[in-house]
Amino acid sequence: MDKYRVQLSWKKVREFLYSSTSREFFVFLFFVLVSSVFWLLQTLDETFETELVVPLELKDVPDDVVITSPLPNQLMVSVREKGTTLFRYWRHDIPPVVVSFYDYAGSSANGRVRLSQSDIQKAVQERLYATTKIQSIRPDTLEYYYNHGKNVMVPVVVSGEIVTDSRYYLLNVQTEPSEVKVFASAATLDTLKSVSTIPVNLTNLKESTTVQVALRPVRGAKIEPAKVKVTANVDVYMENTVEIPIESHNFPGDKQLRTFPSTVQVTYTVGYARSKEITRKNFVFLVSYEEILKLQESGASRIPVQLKTIPDGVTNVRVEPREVDYLLESVSGVE
Repeated sequence: MDKYRVQLSWKKVREFLYSSTSREFFVFLFFVLVSSVFWLLQTLDETFETELVVPLELKDVPDDVVITSPLPNQLMVSVREKGTTLFRYWRHDIPPVVVSFYDYAGSSANGRVRLSQSDIQKAVQERLYATTKIQSIRPDTLEYYYNHGKNVMVPVVVSGEIVTDSRYYLLNVQTEPSEVKVFASAATLDTLKSVSTIPVNLTNLKESTTVQVALRPVRGAKIEPAKVKVTANVDVYMENTVEIPIESHNFPGDKQLRTFPSTVQVTYTVGYARSKEITRKNFVFLVSYEEILKLQESGASRIPVQLKTIPDGVTNVRVEPREVDYLLESVSGVE
């Protein structure tokens, strides 16, 4: 059955090839091909303006030299040329422009080398065909910085905005590494106090998050590493309640303070990570003898509850009751 189907298919193909329709089709295809070739030849003979990529390399750098801000690795060269010549450029890579470190070592100031635009254009033209006309070269300013290994360690500062969900709070922000090595000129290193990241924008965080972030470039400097890990440590809020006694302070020996009740309840919000560190001892409510005397002079019968100390990291503190009754008693038998 399969052999019969193959024979039938070949028969249909032969019938088509020997038919008048197929001859007309191939004649049409031939003229399309010929016209396409003529169009292509005519088009390639025209002049176009386009951009060519020319590699750029810095060679002969001594072992004791650190390039802190390198040259770009390629030049974008705008040229005018016939299509036939441009086709050759597209078929073959253009040889790189090679800059020798020693050619400019004597002309540097503070480790900064600026290449002459005319020298670069001459070097580029030598790698192109003589008929190719250069219109422009980008970047138009070519420079690099170097030093002989002088460096300092500086801290990393995280820039940007990190926002948590309303039920969470930002415990801290850490970078890994926390310090980076910067190679630069002595003048730059003397004034450089820190290196910042590019802006980090994190929103609605509900868990600790780590992202890799690039450091903001410093002109003429090389930073190692160029990227750091930024970790935003997030903690959840929780509510605790403790009962603290009302303590008297600076009372004379023959006087004693009694309050009703003798304790107050303090309810507060704290992060889970610090919840075990916070106890009743971290809250203090002291009533001094001078305060009682002022209350008596004013005729007040109740003491307003105001905490003397509130630990760091604690928010939304509420005290119950807000006022307590008091009684100032004389202690018998005290001289």
